[in-house]
Amino acid sequence: MTSFRLPSLALGALSLCAIFLGTSCLNDDNLIGPNCFDGILNNGEELVDCGGPICQPCDPCENGVWDQVLGEQWVDCGGECAPCDVNFNGQLDPGETGIDCGGDTGIDCGELCGDGLLNGNEIDVDCGGPDCEVCPSCEDGLLNGEELGVDCGGPDCPACPTDGDCTNGLLDGDELYIDCGGTICPPCDGNMDWKANGTELVADFETTCSLDGTTLNLGGVSITTDAIGMTLPEPSVGWIAGAQIALNESSAPAGVCTYNAPGGQMYTSAQPGANFTVEILYILPEAGGIVVGTFGGSLIGSDGTGGISIAQGSFLLPIN
Repeated sequence: MTSFRLPSLALGALSLCAIFLGTSCLNDDNLIGPNCFDGILNNGEELVDCGGPICQPCDPCENGVWDQVLGEQWVDCGGECAPCDVNFNGQLDPGETGIDCGGDTGIDCGELCGDGLLNGNEIDVDCGGPDCEVCPSCEDGLLNGEELGVDCGGPDCPACPTDGDCTNGLLDGDELYIDCGGTICPPCDGNMDWKANGTELVADFETTCSLDGTTLNLGGVSITTDAIGMTLPEPSVGWIAGAQIALNESSAPAGVCTYNAPGGQMYTSAQPGANFTVEILYILPEAGGIVVGTFGGSLIGSDGTGGISIAQGSFLLPIN
């Protein structure tokens, strides 16, 4: 009878598997699912392994927020947290040319224009001064801030007039969006276009947009039967212009993008390695409102193989 012996290293590995795992090494049937101790941002967590619906609350001294009610002097420092670094304390200190920048800090004040804090030489958060963009105002001829029309509407500007010009390329009067909607202008037509692996496509067969609670569902189908759908949960900053929604394995199933290509191939943002982003440019988040934005990224085949690149996507969709 023929006999054989396994090398000692192989026997040792098998023994360890049996000791620690009971019967066999990790495989597709016994992998540990996403949890609050895996070092990965998932499960709806606010930060890695904390916050969200199932994990322990995040340490307020490590959440990236200036919790003034907890006594913090600046973001995650002071009060009950560790003392603030002299170069990161929200104050203009000797040797600095702006709050927490310039001079001895080695930090260019212009680098602080997108951090969501009032620092550098800013007049308001991330705007104004010599380094950042001009702050929104009711007299700058731009649709910005919380305005409903150019330099009108919202909490700060005067009410928008109701006799808008439907051909001036501006959002004025009671228009739903630029030169469309409202009591005078023609209805806003939904449209969506994108590039799939470099091929330009238009949702010339169908577009859809609905609001389910606080979740937006967008979709478009071309006459070539390419179909894209996006489920967008409300971002942490709310439904505002400039909000970005990342769709990937961690955001699914609450936030996901799917793509059906001609021939039946299906791609999704829910697979590992996928990375898709939607940016909101303008929105009235209500039935009868409208949403305008851009999208793009990479999707992976629903079976985990292959992929498709979506680029230069844009949409203007009335909300049903």
